[in-house]
Amino acid sequence: MSAGGDARDPALVLSDGLWFRAGPETWALEPLSVMAGEWSALVPDGAEPVVDPSVPLARVLCSLSDPLRGTVEIIGRDVSRMDYGERQRLRARLGFVQGYGGLLSNRTLRENVSLPVSVHGGLSFGDEVHLVDSAVRSFALDRVAHLRPHEVDGSTRWRACVARSLVLSPLWLVLEGIGDWEMDRGRGVTWTRLGRFLRRGGAAAAVCLSRQNPEFEAWFEEGGGVVARYARLPDGEAPHRERA
Repeated sequence: MSAGGDARDPALVLSDGLWFRAGPETWALEPLSVMAGEWSALVPDGAEPVVDPSVPLARVLCSLSDPLRGTVEIIGRDVSRMDYGERQRLRARLGFVQGYGGLLSNRTLRENVSLPVSVHGGLSFGDEVHLVDSAVRSFALDRVAHLRPHEVDGSTRWRACVARSLVLSPLWLVLEGIGDWEMDRGRGVTWTRLGRFLRRGGAAAAVCLSRQNPEFEAWFEEGGGVVARYARLPDGEAPHRERA
């Protein structure tokens, strides 16, 4: 796969689906393939869950944890066959948005956005500054970039999380939840930038929802996204991890 991705390449393949745990509950996602230029919203089916299942699902989909059962291929690689070093190199090509959190509390918003560039960018100082400045402007963080996460509201923190996740143009992006969507129904800065990023065609994304949201799902499908559902399994199933 080329560094920029190709519209024919899958970013994620769950050839045999997957099972994962969320607290006391086991959930199952059917086989799924998300190609470059596509995005999928993954929605829990049925009654309200005991524990938010979107967080452990998102962690599986960005290689931070393993499923109980199933084969997860990210950018053409079976994650279960990768050692720690290989996973770290893979993560340099991924983006992960942890809800309203995930920012370092002792760093400014700008410093948080710059972290992937400093660690994985391999750029000169001048190019790094230019790239981070561009991301800060693009996500309308200019006036608050010098502040720390606890000094801004949740919507701004989430915007900074998304800016950080996109700063190196990842090939596969995973989001926990829908952030500030309910404030502007997708017409605000963050969702506009996410849409532009995906329309470039070289990357794909999954939005992991903690509960059903008919309004978001309808908006998502109208914009060309695909909604897939994952279901809670009966008690007692999949008590241990099984590699496919």
